Amino acid sequence: MNTILNASQLDRWYQTGYLKIPGFLSASETENLREWVEEISDWPADPEKWMHHFEQTPSGVRPARTEYILAYHPGIRQLLTLGKIPDCASELMGEAAILYKEKINYKYPGGGGYAAHQDAPAYEFIRNHITCSIAVDPATPENGCLFFAPELHQQGLLHLDKNGCIDTEYAETLDWEPVPMQPGDALFFSSYAPHKSPPNETQQPRRTLYLTYNARSEGDLREEYYADKRRSFAEADTTGGEKLKISKIGHFDGKPAQQI
Repeated sequence: MNTILNASQLDRWYQTGYLKIPGFLSASETENLREWVEEISDWPADPEKWMHHFEQTPSGVRPARTEYILAYHPGIRQLLTLGKIPDCASELMGEAAILYKEKINYKYPGGGGYAAHQDAPAYEFIRNHITCSIAVDPATPENGCLFFAPELHQQGLLHLDKNGCIDTEYAETLDWEPVPMQPGDALFFSSYAPHKSPPNETQQPRRTLYLTYNARSEGDLREEYYADKRRSFAEADTTGGEKLKISKIGHFDGKPAQQI
């Protein structure tokens, strides 16, 4: 594991529960990532392989998320499992990290936002988890960048509602800080850090790669996580749930669309 972070970055991480690193990817790495995301978004639906999720936007049905892509894209696999992203996650975790899940959130114009939540309730198999988001497009408050409530990540789960999100009334009492990003910037955050994002009210997409890592000492649980998620989604389909299913918690505010 290579040392990447300085003392002030580590201090901010421990204090707030999240850390933005501008220019984390080089210009060429950022361009490669943009091309890969465009390729992946065009993959045909194949429920036995990757998982596409779609939402209804003002311009029609658009992808909301693609996940479980590691085995089907060599460039993405190398970026996520070797080098500075897992090294940085390991440094923040204080021990070797291993990939738990990966996804692209697209958030096209008119795309839905995410209610205030913590990621931990959706990650049932592990205790210690860190997510890294990499901006593919500029992320702003207008197009749906992440907002965080700092310094609450060490308090455990906060006032969860029936959907596994942070109770709305409690969330309204918190001080939310927007974290705008430029392409190639990285944002690492604890799965206990409260965060949310508004809908995209611009005419440009806000595509972001999200990678979650767990401590290797807890095991390689990625396949178990996705198998459980597929079972959960299949059960939800048979019960006729009205909410657009994109996660095991009900934080996504996008409008349901027929999956294609």
